[in-house]
Amino acid sequence: MTASSYRSSLLLGLALLMGTTSARASAPDSLLTLRSYPSFASTGLQSSPSYLGDEAPRRGLVARYDSLLRVPEEPQVQLSPQATAIAPLWQPNSTKALLWALLPGGGQIYNRKYWKLPIVWGALTACYYAISWNNRQYRDYHEAYRDIMSADPATNTAWLAFAPAGAKAEDYAQYSSLRSTLKRGNDYYRRYRDLSIVATVLVYGLSLLDAYVDAELYTFDISPDLSLRLSPEIAVPALPRPALQLGVNCSLTF
Repeated sequence: MTASSYRSSLLLGLALLMGTTSARASAPDSLLTLRSYPSFASTGLQSSPSYLGDEAPRRGLVARYDSLLRVPEEPQVQLSPQATAIAPLWQPNSTKALLWALLPGGGQIYNRKYWKLPIVWGALTACYYAISWNNRQYRDYHEAYRDIMSADPATNTAWLAFAPAGAKAEDYAQYSSLRSTLKRGNDYYRRYRDLSIVATVLVYGLSLLDAYVDAELYTFDISPDLSLRLSPEIAVPALPRPALQLGVNCSLTF
């Protein structure tokens, strides 16, 4: 073999060796490109791709860029209906409110309308004071009028408390005008004592009614949207009136 032929063979061998090395170096990139878009003709997607040759060191890149890679789903927590149900708002019962109202102010406490307590208790206290004061005055006038109208006013001397200072029981005949005064006082305070009792019953009844109505209308809409709307309206023709019917529609929102 000559030197020129030997040189040609050596160059050819080097070229083949370099081509093989270049092909092996570019093989993983081509496989990576092919693996990034798997064939949809397969029976199903593989959860973990398989690698060939030099592709194994690039597993992280394949898993990162494989857009069709199946990701495991997170388990879903199923909540019971009791857990998902919203707790209803508190709403008073009218029957219970009426029973609580038998105690003065109890119905207002049950309905959680605490601002009404001073009104109820204050009104009942004022009525109680009016009854006790008018009854005390009535008893004094009644006893004095009874004694002065008795058969022996000199012995029954309760009327002396209303007589002028220095009056004596033996001189009862001189105070004939005192009898009419005591009678008017007796009737006056008896009347206002009775009226005070009636007022007390009315206040107590109103507290019962307030507690009951407040519980019944607890969910009643009290929004200030009160409006009246007027709009023209055309009725569809109907027998026996085939012509169009014009009118005005009135709607009240409250």
